[in-house]
Amino acid sequence: MNLLLPRAIGGVRVMERLGEGGMAVVHRAVDPHRPGLGLAVKFLRPETASNPEVVVRFLREGEVLKRLSHPNLVRVFDFGRAGAVPWILMELLPGGDVRRCWGEAPARLLRRLVPVADALAAAHRAGVVHRDLKPSNLLFDEGGHLKVTDFGVCLWEAGEGTRVTRSQMVVGTLGYMAPEQHGDPRRVDGRCDVFALGAIAFEFTTGKAWSQVQLPPAAVRPGFPPKLARILIQALAPDPARRIPSMEALAAAWLDWLESAEAAGWGDQPLPGFNPGELEQETVARPLTRTEEDPQERLGPYLDGLRTGGVGSRRAAAEGLVRAALPGDEAWLLQALAQAPEASRFAICAALGAIGTAASLAPLLALLEDPFAQREGAEAASLIALREDRQEEVLAALREPGLGSAWRWVPRARLGDGAWVQALLEGWDRLSAPQHLQALDAAGLLPPGARAPLKEALRAWALRTGGQAYKVWEGL
Repeated sequence: MNLLLPRAIGGVRVMERLGEGGMAVVHRAVDPHRPGLGLAVKFLRPETASNPEVVVRFLREGEVLKRLSHPNLVRVFDFGRAGAVPWILMELLPGGDVRRCWGEAPARLLRRLVPVADALAAAHRAGVVHRDLKPSNLLFDEGGHLKVTDFGVCLWEAGEGTRVTRSQMVVGTLGYMAPEQHGDPRRVDGRCDVFALGAIAFEFTTGKAWSQVQLPPAAVRPGFPPKLARILIQALAPDPARRIPSMEALAAAWLDWLESAEAAGWGDQPLPGFNPGELEQETVARPLTRTEEDPQERLGPYLDGLRTGGVGSRRAAAEGLVRAALPGDEAWLLQALAQAPEASRFAICAALGAIGTAASLAPLLALLEDPFAQREGAEAASLIALREDRQEEVLAALREPGLGSAWRWVPRARLGDGAWVQALLEGWDRLSAPQHLQALDAAGLLPPGARAPLKEALRAWALRTGGQAYKVWEGL
């Protein structure tokens, strides 16, 4: 976890990283008072948080989604800033994105997309145009329902002052952008979202991206249902005046087709010629990926990257390994950990921290004497301990007299080690300025009941010290 990111927001604890983009990172979050509620927190990257326009757009996404209410829009609980870092607290959507539906039967896919169209219609009625609708922004919740996310570049007609997009900016993603978005992105309306959703439906039912072929569906996929083909072509009309005029109209057209006799034959079977081998062909929406069943092919290249190359390439390989690891990969990762050279162990530990179970605790704790992976092993063990309710077992292995080793502070704080808090207060005046900041960063992971008294006890020091130290203290 980036030390510049807060370890907690109010009473909500920030946990492991789930993903990242060019401007933001997403972490899992836990509210101790609502343990059954799946939460995610999105942070604007510290290196981009210095751009006022980016910050405005980011926080506007939180405000927009907090105002909107629809079962197929991602739910936002709160947003704000932790020090200089903006954040948005939202529901966790753990089911992956709509790309897993590529190649489904047309009727089945449209039953998934009709609620999405309804959600976007509700946003349009509230004066919000998404402008960047694409497959990676349609995520499944635990119940298998698709939800629209990422309104970071939306157009919000709540007032001219909220239009922070400049006329020369290009807003959207190639392959799903309506033609009019290549002009002034402020002069668009909900019909650009109609185009994007039509492009997604076209690609996922024919297997080819509309932007690559621009042909009638039947020319791409013989046997395509004629009535559905006409609806898609109307949704993809280059002239918005000739396009299906609204999300309500698109949803109504799809529902009418789903109730027709034509749709009856397309409920469960992919279109003729849509064979499993085509799932290995890269498209705009579906980049070529390795199968989930073969961790060696999917994760092996990252381990190869860890063994070779410079610092930058090894760091990228480590981050890629963590992102690519899946819950079923634990046994493979444990075997790789046992055989890995010293310089690769830290990355495997981080991957196990993200997906591991109690089975990983003993191998990770065995690394506490390994100078190449002791920090990552301890942090991974603490994350697993929280998931598996094994806090005391792991704390017993991590505790040292007094404050102990600084690299153990984060996992000890995450697990609510009262002995560490007491030692921190007793030894505070003997710590250096950098150690103060390191200790405060770790303290941000303490449970609220332990964090609040510590913050109060350090109030006088923070007021006296000021500067960056005060800002970090204030974020506790």
